[in-house]
Amino acid sequence: MATRKAVVLGAQSLLRSSSTSSPSIRNLHASSESKKIVGVFYKANEYASMNPNFVGCAEGALGIRDWLESQGHQYIVTDDKDSPNSELEKHIPDLHVLISTPFHPAYVTAERIKKAKNLQLLLTAGIGSDHIDLKAAAAAGLTVAEVTGSNVVSVAEDELMRILILVRNFVPGYKQVITGDWNVAAIAHRAYDLEGKTVGTVGAGRIGRLLLQRLKPFNCNLLYHDRVKMDSDLESQTGAKYEEDLDAMLPKCDIIVINMPLTEKTA
Repeated sequence: MATRKAVVLGAQSLLRSSSTSSPSIRNLHASSESKKIVGVFYKANEYASMNPNFVGCAEGALGIRDWLESQGHQYIVTDDKDSPNSELEKHIPDLHVLISTPFHPAYVTAERIKKAKNLQLLLTAGIGSDHIDLKAAAAAGLTVAEVTGSNVVSVAEDELMRILILVRNFVPGYKQVITGDWNVAAIAHRAYDLEGKTVGTVGAGRIGRLLLQRLKPFNCNLLYHDRVKMDSDLESQTGAKYEEDLDAMLPKCDIIVINMPLTEKTA
């Protein structure tokens, strides 16, 4: 729901506000004309009707169809995105806005940007822009946006879950239960308590800090490496110790979590 609200607010702001853009930026504002908006989302099929809040699929269309159409805009949703004859490809020449998600991304290449003469906004209903040729988008004066912070809790919880699954050797045990096997030694020889383990995160931004906060009750030894040291209050909240030297931190850790994007500076 948070993603849906953020996308609606972002669309409202971009489609309603008056123009203050640089001349080099394709003008998305100051126009009452209808915009052609294309959303690319995966099909949920029978699962779409099981949860009324499940809107991040083609059937749910992010829950913004009624609002967009009430404003006079055309909203087309598809899951067909990759082939030269895909549904998305047919709309590239005259769409104004393209929305997709990290788990079913619409790849926006320099070639597609060149074809998209009316394109003004590339919006990720989530986090990330790896599916977009950012240099080509910038050269074309496009606005590239995401819903920053929409998934930080989900990712931090997922990381904690994966740590527990790996440390407790859960998956082989689960498979034994499903198949009716019972071989305790096969599981126990690689199953450990999380308590007392040293966990290090490479990167302590929104997600890294939330992970550290969730690990604190497990009585782990928590370390973090980041370009910027947390202030003392935040370090106290997370219970983590700053490690300026990454190479020195890594050998100290039983568990390492990477919480930073892959860029030229972090490669």
